[in-house]
Parts: sequence; structure tokens; C-alpha cells
Amino acid sequence: MQRFLKGVTLVFFALFCFYILESACFRLVEGYANWRLSIAWGKPSQAIYNPLLKKLPLDHFIDRPTDTAIPDHLGYWVGDENEYAESVMSFTRPLRDSYMNYIQSKFEPLAEFEIRDFDKVRGVVLPGFKKAATVMDVQSKKARRVGDGLEFAKGIFIKVVYQSYTDSYREEFSNLEASFGFMLERGFGCLVLPVTSSSDLLDKITKWQREESLLAENLYAWADGKAGTILMESCQIKPDCWKAIMITDPDEFVSPPTDRELPWVYFEIDDERRMNEDGLDLLYSWVIKARSNENLYTSKLGGLVKINENLHAQKAIPSSFASYVLNCANFIEDMKIKSTFYKEENISKVYINTEFPIIVEKALVLDAASSSAINNFDLKRIEKSINEIENLDESNLKLGTPSFDCEIIRGYREIHSADVKLRLVSNRDLIIKLGLGFEEMGIDVMNQIRVKDPLFYRYFNSLRAIEESPLN
Repeated sequence: MQRFLKGVTLVFFALFCFYILESACFRLVEGYANWRLSIAWGKPSQAIYNPLLKKLPLDHFIDRPTDTAIPDHLGYWVGDENEYAESVMSFTRPLRDSYMNYIQSKFEPLAEFEIRDFDKVRGVVLPGFKKAATVMDVQSKKARRVGDGLEFAKGIFIKVVYQSYTDSYREEFSNLEASFGFMLERGFGCLVLPVTSSSDLLDKITKWQREESLLAENLYAWADGKAGTILMESCQIKPDCWKAIMITDPDEFVSPPTDRELPWVYFEIDDERRMNEDGLDLLYSWVIKARSNENLYTSKLGGLVKINENLHAQKAIPSSFASYVLNCANFIEDMKIKSTFYKEENISKVYINTEFPIIVEKALVLDAASSSAINNFDLKRIEKSINEIENLDESNLKLGTPSFDCEIIRGYREIHSADVKLRLVSNRDLIIKLGLGFEEMGIDVMNQIRVKDPLFYRYFNSLRAIEESPLN
């Protein structure tokens, strides 16, 4: 009996130590916190509750306050939403700690970054990220030739301020320098944008998005007071301009758009406003509308509300907003890539053949299932196919019209046979476009392509060498 009690005690002690260690890792280690979220909810593009973890009392599975009946006093609902936001965003605490340490200790955070003006949008601090231009970039005149460096940003964080005749812009920019530095190091451009109205705001950003699509494609905005109302009005008129908006104690709430989906929204109000129920009915409408989405991540994180007692004392970006934007960008990007190219279950997954599944993004990418197929490929069959294709190309060369035909190109055209524009793109350009996409995915993908379609691999390397030639 004594031995049994010792065994039970040892088991409970081990479980307690594991619990303490796991809790500490979730609280302090950003990578682990994000990993646990992905285990609990799945990937953003294919999100679903983990049935085993859902039985545990984890923050990831807390119920949304909007799933219950509306209380008579909406101030109670805001209190519940505040607790919900703290729990469901608990995975961001390590990132918020890093952010606070950075803004309190970083010296001259913008020293290494370029500040540039774009017509009406001035003082944009850029992260300095570049990528290789594709054939489509050349055709749209964004680059002179394939492979040229193109400047881009993961997103743009905009602090919207009401334009006045005081020196508020300089003061605002100075207060946000450390916050901007943290965002810039993670691939975000940043700026302070003075505006006079919602139409002025939309005019500036829509023109900028048209002219600088790579930089200004993904916009995230924060505003307070009168500028907060202006930002809400701009979202009411044209919600698809924004990926997410964050509003701190606006002068007045406006109703959300009724006929279009909202971007992700995060509101911050003070306790006095909560008790007075000032505009809380409209706030409730924004949160409900933002969460109205089948995707688990959007339905859980798309609309949040937080109570802050020190609204007017804060000068930097709130840590909750900074972490929200950084994670929101990752989640939305994953959902955008998958939803654009998958056809079944909102995921457009296509196949060149049954042995080698390929996912189409800006190029074709072999998935994990193809790795096992590579181990069993028929070398004689592949060599025979290559010889046949090479013979066809040799006959085409005699006629002066090289076809650049290969298995991947044929499969790609077959999949997109309904695309009229694709018929105007030559095989040569397709090989360069897809090959550059493969390269961005890493050497492992290129090795898989080399095994699957050696002719494509040889064509791409030859064309790439020509494109990079100083004589070109």
C-alpha cells in the first residue's frame, strides 16, 4: 500500500511539473505559444478544433460572449468581451513581452530604415524587403525583366490622425518611432497619416494602392478620437481597403456596412463609456459582423473588444494592437493563399497526375505526398518520355520554333484550359514564372521538380542563365 501511494504521488508530482513547465513555455516562448494554437485550431486555411484538446480547459476554446443572449445592459457584455479578448489572445503574450522590451530599450529604432514620400502619402518608413520579379510583374510593367528586385512589404501599419494646424504630426511620429521600429523589423512599413475626413482618407490610400500595389496591398490602421470615427466611416464605405482596423475610444460610433464583409476589428474603450452604454449597440453590431465568417480564426479573432483605463496616457502602439496586427497578417496570408488556389473545401488543390500532387500559387508546388511517389518512380519510363519530348523539340528547332514543351507545362495548361489569358502566354514565359516560384519555395522543392520533370528543370536553368546574362 505504501508503495502504491508513493507511485501515485510520483505520478501526480510529474504531472504537476509538466503542467508548470508547459504553462511557463506558453507564457514565455513565442514559438511554443504559436505552435500550441496551431495544434488547438489547426492551420488558418483548414482550421478546426482539436477534439482531444477541446476537452481541456484551455484559453483557445473559450466561448464567445456573442454566442449567448444579449444582456439588458451592454456594459456587462463589454466586460465579458474584455475577458474573452484576454483569454483568446493569450498566445500573444510572449510577443507582447518582446514588444514592450523593444520599445523601452531600443536606441534610434529608425536609423537603418528609409523614409520615403509617395505623393499624398508622405513619411512612409519602409522595411527594405525585396523579391525577384516574375513574368507577370514584367508584363504589368512593375519590372524591366524577370529576376529584377522589387520592393515589397508584408503589410503597412498606418496611424490615422486628424489633420490640424498644430504640430501634432511630428509629435505623433516621434512617439511612435520605437513602435514603428518593432513593426519594421518584422516586415511592415509604417506611417502617420493626417486626414480631414473619410473621403480624404480613402482618396489617399486607394490612389497609393493603385500606384504601389506591392507595398500597399495589405493595410492595417489604428486611430483614436475623431480620427477613429473617420477610420470607421472609411471602413463603412469601402471595407475591402483594410485587412484590419483598430479603434481606440472614437468620438462616436457609426454603423458597420451591411452588404459586405468586414476586415478584422479590435476596439478599445474606457470603463466610463462602458457604464454609460455610449454607442455600445453599434459596437455590438461591428463585433457580430466581423465574426460572421465560417473560418475558425476569423470567427474567434475577427472582432475583439478591450477595456483600457489609461487610454489617454498611452503614446506608443498598444502591445495588444501590435501583436494583433502581426498575427493577423500571418493568418490572413495563409487563408488568402489557400482560398485562392484550392477548389474543394475552399482550397483549390489540383493535380498534374495521380502520382505527383501539385498546389498552384504563384507557381506549382509539390506537396508531401509526392515525396513518397518519388521513391517509386519508373526511371525507364521517364527517360523514354524525355527522349520523345526532346525529339519533338529537335524537330521544332529545325522549323525555327522551339516549343519548350514539358510535362509540368502541359499539366498546368490542362488545369487552366478555361483561362483565355493563359493562351497568350508562351511556354517559355510559363517556365520562367513557375521556375521562379519553385525557387522561392526552397531547394527541396527544386530537387523534387528535377526528379519529376528533368526537361522542365533543364529548360528553366537555361532560360534563367539567359535572363541573368549581362548581354540580355
